[in-house]
Amino acid sequence: MKILTTITLLSFTTVLTACIHESSYSEEIENELNVLDRIVDDSSRYKEAKQKKISDKLSSLRPEDSDTYRYGIYDEVYKEYYQYNLDSAMTYAKKKLVIAQNTDSYRIKTDAVLDLAERYVLSGMYAETLHILDTLETDRLDSALMVEYFHVCQSLYEDLSSTSDDPDLKIKYWNMKNRYRDLRLEYLPEGDIARLFVLSEMSRESGTGENMLPEIKAWIQSPDTDNHNKAMLCYIAAHIYKAIGDRENELLYYILSARNDLTAPVNDYMSLHELAARLYADGEIERAYRYITRSVQDAMVAQSRLNITSINSVLPTISASYDTLMQRKNRQLIYLLFGISILTVLLVLAASASITSRNRALIAEKKTREKNELLKKANDNLQKYISMLQEANQIKESYLSRYMDMCVEYIEGLERYRSQLRQTAKSGGFEKIMENLRSGNYIKKELQEFYSQFDSTFLSLFPDFVEQFNMLLKPECRIEDRSSEKVLSTELRVMALIRLGVHDSAKISRFLRRSISTVYNYRAKMRNSALSDRDDLEKQVMSIGRLSDLTTK
Repeated sequence: MKILTTITLLSFTTVLTACIHESSYSEEIENELNVLDRIVDDSSRYKEAKQKKISDKLSSLRPEDSDTYRYGIYDEVYKEYYQYNLDSAMTYAKKKLVIAQNTDSYRIKTDAVLDLAERYVLSGMYAETLHILDTLETDRLDSALMVEYFHVCQSLYEDLSSTSDDPDLKIKYWNMKNRYRDLRLEYLPEGDIARLFVLSEMSRESGTGENMLPEIKAWIQSPDTDNHNKAMLCYIAAHIYKAIGDRENELLYYILSARNDLTAPVNDYMSLHELAARLYADGEIERAYRYITRSVQDAMVAQSRLNITSINSVLPTISASYDTLMQRKNRQLIYLLFGISILTVLLVLAASASITSRNRALIAEKKTREKNELLKKANDNLQKYISMLQEANQIKESYLSRYMDMCVEYIEGLERYRSQLRQTAKSGGFEKIMENLRSGNYIKKELQEFYSQFDSTFLSLFPDFVEQFNMLLKPECRIEDRSSEKVLSTELRVMALIRLGVHDSAKISRFLRRSISTVYNYRAKMRNSALSDRDDLEKQVMSIGRLSDLTTK
């Protein structure tokens, strides 16, 4: 049994190890990828926040708002949809244009037209874009609009170059793109992040991109740089590191770029699907598939034609590899389930034997526990009886000592009484002796002394007896406590005798020199005064001030 179990466990471990893919990346890269995984899974939260931001801007509009204010809101909404949703961006670019056409400001009209032209480029509407650009009077544009104008021209010819199948036209359009990029750079002020984008692109193309890394990283670390711009800077840094062969930092900055794209959030991006291609090359098929799937979904929302084309160039390869990986994992899972089944059978047999053995042990343990319980109860009863015997012995010892003292006192008293009678006989004769014998003073005095001794002895044994007994009675029936004077009333003496174990009314009446009916009445009176059940009063009296407790105080 042990050999079979060991073999099965080894087989199970081997198959399980084969199913686990161990990452070859550094701890930093793996941690950053884990963060990106969570962002990809939670991307809907960022999109909901962006949509709420847009809704809040639009809900601020009122019918009485001026065209200038409305134009400003539409411009903000357009920028929110920029690289997020092409259709929505186009809609608000057209709304801006409608308002602009009703104004006399050539600047506002040009701003609206350039926004629309930029959306046309992304939609592949190159002829429409050229028509718009040809209608503009560039000599009337200020520096900011010239920057936008050259940016649209640069984007137009960059797209034309990338989509052209004619090598000559491709080169021509690329050169025109560079020309408009250079013109745009002339109008960009120092300290503008757009200027950094242009310079970084130029230095990367010339092979000197590494020189731009310190400035790029400074902008990335700046709290004033928003997530979208950080994403673009990280993307540029990734390409620079790729060019110089630093694969660790290339991967790191692809990850950082993707994180900032998704949290900005934008849907028109390059970093995540390029990261997916890099991960695929490194054997991270599952992650690559998850990232490329996310990229496709976002590109479809953004309706970014070039982005979709770029993704489609790697999607089939990654998807096919993912399918192959899943088939291999399914086979491994079948082997694993087979091994688990064998292991389960062996474990069931082992568990059955273990349960049988355990049941026997439980039965033996139960019997032992029952015997221990019986022994404990017997021991508790024995301790109880020992305690009662000790208490009885202490009471007996105390009363025996008092009894001996009283016997000596009675003998001495009788001797004094005899001497007194002898003196009386000498002085008064027989008549005087008879007179003394008929008198009850002597007996009365001796009884008082006897009861005084009894009270004193009892209260020395049970100093709190009166107080505790009163707690058993109704408040209005409680007896005056004279225990400090070492004196008990007749009712308390009845209860004291019961506490000492004398329950027979005849013996109590003889001891107290009262009739049995009187003793009975005392006992009935006390029962009727009980705070709880009257039939339990004398049982409760028996538990007052046990000597075993007193001796520990």
